[in-house]
Amino acid sequence: SVIPGQVVLAARQILQEVFGEFEDVQTALLATPDGFVIAAQGVPQHKDGAQMAAMASSMMAMARAVASEIGHEGSRRLTFETDDGTAIFQSVPSEFPCILCLVVRKDGVLGRALWAVGEASSQMASRLHL
Repeated sequence: SVIPGQVVLAARQILQEVFGEFEDVQTALLATPDGFVIAAQGVPQHKDGAQMAAMASSMMAMARAVASEIGHEGSRRLTFETDDGTAIFQSVPSEFPCILCLVVRKDGVLGRALWAVGEASSQMASRLHL
């Protein structure tokens, strides 16, 4: 999948603006719906985010399947908690559709993280243009 340069640039700027000073956030990553990294911030050493992007694609596909099975329309967000924190996957409807992935630290405030995800999603919807 070829990602236009202006999309990568805007995505990097938005991740930095929204999550750059957000200490609760361990990793913020933007992926294509087919599982490729658009931009990432805070990815652990020796990783490039590719596996997370691929998993985000699969997780959102699974969420859509579950929604369909229970008779619900669409799937906007998937959130799951681990012993070490929370992972959030959010669909971003924009001219260049994508998935925002966020890893929040264990003692992070989930409500604040969800607000930031909404803010980033809104920014991306209005700024990611082809």
